[in-house]
Amino acid sequence: MSTRQGDALYAVLEDKRDIDRVSELVRRRLVECGWRDQVHLACRKVFEENDNMSSLDELVAATTPSARALVPDSVKRELLHELNLILNNIEPTYKK
Repeated sequence: MSTRQGDALYAVLEDKRDIDRVSELVRRRLVECGWRDQVHLACRKVFEENDNMSSLDELVAATTPSARALVPDSVKRELLHELNLILNNIEPTYKK
């Protein structure tokens, strides 16, 4: 996504309802697919393997790349679709 597209998306998402709806959609999908549990286990593993890890920032830095890779393509596609609908000012068909 270009900077211009990112700026346009941010301007549209300033409407709190859109931010809340998209955030809730992502949260729900990540829980449904087991991503949250996988990331929780990955964090525990990294923490147990690194006795010298002293901060949350270090844990986040160590697990973020693998956590991003674990997000299913279907969730990414659905999020992209929702954001495109918002950008095009089309009422989303998602009503769960």
